[in-house]
Amino acid sequence: MTTTLTTPPTMTGANGIGHAARRALSSEETWMKLAAPVALVVLAVVFGLLNPRFLSWPSITTMLADSSIPIVLALGATFAVSLAGIDLSLAATVALGSVTMATAYQSGMPLVVCCGIALVTGLAVGAINGTFIGWVRIPDFIVTLGSLSIVMGLSLIVSQGKPVQIPEQGLTMLSTLSIGGIRLNFLIAIALAVVLHVVLFRTRFGTHLLAVGDSPDASKAMGLTVPRIKLAGYMICGAMAGVGAILLTSYIGSSQPATNTDYLLKAIAAVVLGGVSLFGGRATIYGPVIGAILLTFLQSGLTLLGVSAFYSPLVIGIVVIAAATLMRGRK
Repeated sequence: MTTTLTTPPTMTGANGIGHAARRALSSEETWMKLAAPVALVVLAVVFGLLNPRFLSWPSITTMLADSSIPIVLALGATFAVSLAGIDLSLAATVALGSVTMATAYQSGMPLVVCCGIALVTGLAVGAINGTFIGWVRIPDFIVTLGSLSIVMGLSLIVSQGKPVQIPEQGLTMLSTLSIGGIRLNFLIAIALAVVLHVVLFRTRFGTHLLAVGDSPDASKAMGLTVPRIKLAGYMICGAMAGVGAILLTSYIGSSQPATNTDYLLKAIAAVVLGGVSLFGGRATIYGPVIGAILLTFLQSGLTLLGVSAFYSPLVIGIVVIAAATLMRGRK
């Protein structure tokens, strides 16, 4: 009698499912990496054909400079979204940082100290958000919606609604000085992106942050201090709002007490377009950077074509919902 050895069906099925899952994951990773760059190239080609000035070197450098603040805020928002959260107070924090910076300047403090105060302002708002979200365990939407109103109110109270001029050449150089034809503010944004990429993907903290975003309960079971990691993530988000306040003040030449919600919309939109999972645990850094540049190019292209600025929020909103819908399908 002969005995025929066969592979158990369960093992074959499991291996098949494993290969299929890996192929699906690889396909998803490829899509996530290529979606924003491909969209940016297509957008540039289309607007370049419609208006040759769009792809001129002065136009490109100007658009890259204009994208510096959205890039910085998108980097901060990436850390909040990676935790499966959101920070609605980003734009208001930029305004408050700008106001505290101008107030310090009025009191006679050195410019470097004033910039440090703007950064500390952002860190403080992020720390408050992170404390209530992580330790008090209030939903991020409620906390940051409340802080949006509080921070906006503080900005108006401190400034009395009046901008303060800061005629310092060292500050304006951030938005006017060019290195190799590229404005300094854009180079600062890219440098921050490189640093935060290392933080998120080359450090233990970054690994823990993505783990918490993927599953807080599993992270807690592994011994991670979930509230502390959320606190740190939101502090990074706030710090980027502080940097955004410095760049905005240098660009305008004065404080900006009124909250510009367009910055919040662009930051969140860039994160979504960049392939960061709204469900937490999966992120990129270069994706939101490309997303912020794409949105800036889109807005500038519409302006060059003579489209009213009133349509920009409409178009950006449609793009965000479309990207989020695609991401929901991938999930």
